[in-house]
Amino acid sequence: MSDNLELEIKQILSRLTGLDIEEIGDNADVINDLGIDSLKIIEIATEIERTYKVVVKDSELTKLRTVKDAVSFLRELIARKSG
Repeated sequence: MSDNLELEIKQILSRLTGLDIEEIGDNADVINDLGIDSLKIIEIATEIERTYKVVVKDSELTKLRTVKDAVSFLRELIARKSG
């Protein structure tokens, strides 16, 4: 597992939204602050699944509200997969 998940999540968000990585704060709400809609969140979740070989259930998409939340959630998914 990468020690820099936060940066990697920001890179995914940047690539899929066109936002500069500097515009993506750790606590920025992806919907209210970054303007990411629900379809784009699904796209982001799919990219996370592909990149980290995890499964994000539709019911868990609400856990992807901020970069910090996404990193914590991803760590949890990776730990579940490893355990």
